Amino acid sequence: MDISMVRGDTLALSISGIKNTDGTEYTLKSTDVVYLDVKKYATDKTAVFRKSVTAAEYVDGALPITILPEDTVDLPCGDYYFDVRLFMDDENIYTIIPMSKFKIVRNVTDIPNGGDG
Repeated sequence: MDISMVRGDTLALSISGIKNTDGTEYTLKSTDVVYLDVKKYATDKTAVFRKSVTAAEYVDGALPITILPEDTVDLPCGDYYFDVRLFMDDENIYTIIPMSKFKIVRNVTDIPNGGDG
């Protein structure tokens, strides 16, 4: 699952269908955290930005993840990498979406009035 977005835009994603190893639906516990990390290179130690969601943020059986303009506005356009992982309170970690490409592309239209309305 690759993602492409315009630098400085808002991008609303939704994570659903998290499965147990036996294929049944997994219900997040209150102590579980799902992270989406975006890195320039897959081997980087630090993400250029990270988003996290918990069970408290479930909406209609899905976890909303919103990438905000400030997350990407200062990043160079190009290819990045991301994955989505579930960190459980029992110290187990499961990859929900394995490493995939995250592309940031240029915008053409500037924000009117420098964003002042």
